Amino acid sequence: MGAAPAAEEEEGTGAAPAPAPATLAPPCATLYVGDLDERVTEKELASAFAGFGPISSIRVCRDRCSGDSLRYAYVNFLSFAHADKARKSMNHVALMGQPMRIMWSKRDPISRRTGVGNLFVRNLGAGVNGAELERLFSVYGVVESCKVAVDEMGRSKGFGFVQMGSEEAALSAIAALNGKTSTGLSEKLYVSKFLQRNKWQTGTQEPEYTNLYVKNLDRDITADILREKFSVFGKINSAVVMKDKDGKSKGFGFVDFESGEQAKKALEAMNGSTLGLKIIYVGRAQKKSERKELLKLQFGKPYGSNVYVKFLDKSVDDKALREHFAVCGKILSAKVMRYENGESKGFGFICFSSLADANAAVAKFNGTIFHNKHIYVAIAQRKEDRQQLNFAKPIPGKGAASFGFSQMHYSPYCTQINNIPVKPGVQIRYSSLLPYQSKVPTNADATWANYVPFSVQANHVPYVPHLVKPGYMQNLQHMQVAMA
Repeated sequence: MGAAPAAEEEEGTGAAPAPAPATLAPPCATLYVGDLDERVTEKELASAFAGFGPISSIRVCRDRCSGDSLRYAYVNFLSFAHADKARKSMNHVALMGQPMRIMWSKRDPISRRTGVGNLFVRNLGAGVNGAELERLFSVYGVVESCKVAVDEMGRSKGFGFVQMGSEEAALSAIAALNGKTSTGLSEKLYVSKFLQRNKWQTGTQEPEYTNLYVKNLDRDITADILREKFSVFGKINSAVVMKDKDGKSKGFGFVDFESGEQAKKALEAMNGSTLGLKIIYVGRAQKKSERKELLKLQFGKPYGSNVYVKFLDKSVDDKALREHFAVCGKILSAKVMRYENGESKGFGFICFSSLADANAAVAKFNGTIFHNKHIYVAIAQRKEDRQQLNFAKPIPGKGAASFGFSQMHYSPYCTQINNIPVKPGVQIRYSSLLPYQSKVPTNADATWANYVPFSVQANHVPYVPHLVKPGYMQNLQHMQVAMA
């Protein structure tokens, strides 16, 4: 009762009471340590970070099924000052031969997913590493994270990622560095906002470029002619036709514009046009490392280890699909296919590391219930393989040459259908005759009682999705039906 008047007096002054110091949340002292070698354990991390101050805990994140390292960890210090010192000292330092990428741990999932301050940097030189990239961008604001993409041998792929501390700092870096040659770098950098995976996979992100590749050139086309033809679209920095050791044209060249917008206009207008006596191809010039990465994405997956899953519930996402199938083996990728608006198409793909794991997934999950729906699971087929099944697989027919049609014959007593081969690749499958085809004659005697009016031989041809349907409608001209 005695405390009430005092409270009323404070409220009357209009000043809010200051919180006690003990209630203030301490600054985050947790470090995210990424790009770890898969052999790194808590023991190696403890040895590397123990010299900076007391550590409360270390956790290397692992796959819940296989136990394999996910190649990142969290190091919790007791003091923010000690954690900050470790971050500044150990960032980009190699541990077991692999440079670590260290940043403050973000507990808020929204801030991680919005992509604020994230940048994509292209055209990096082979010698540029994460530390050099961070020094370059730190002039324009706080750099929270920096990474140069490398291949299996540790060599740079020519691009990287930078996360600035704010959107303003990111925009300043783009304005200052995009299309410019910076100190210590021999080539122009291309810096742009990094879009999230679900956006660039639907084709909404197009990388900026100024250099065009022109091929199928007539042997008489020179660099001057190339420059003249392309100069109508904007200012050209350089135009060159590649030549062999004898000085003869190799039939291709490059045109470098001052801006990406000019290059895009030239590509759209000149690709497929006629220059000299030939139709030329114009495309974005790519480094060898970029082309190899694209080919790897298209053809690098082990054949036969890709699993096709359909009849998925609309609520199933990539993570749920991966977790459900993880018991069958190591998964390289899991993807639910979606429309441009983000809605699930009801099917997806899972790429396993081995054919045995993929077959195990088919055997275990085909026909089972997943999110209240029966799912269909099978080994994914390449387009050319599906076409071969449709059009090239010989299926012996009764009384005819080997064509792509089902084996069947009908009783001539009921109806007459000539066994004429249909178009190759079209498989006709009937479960029964149509009612008018199995009509019993009005003059039928007792012998008809035990007579099977038609027979259809078993045809063990696997179901092929998107098969031309129905076969008998397209090949009706090959059938002659005589009504009884």
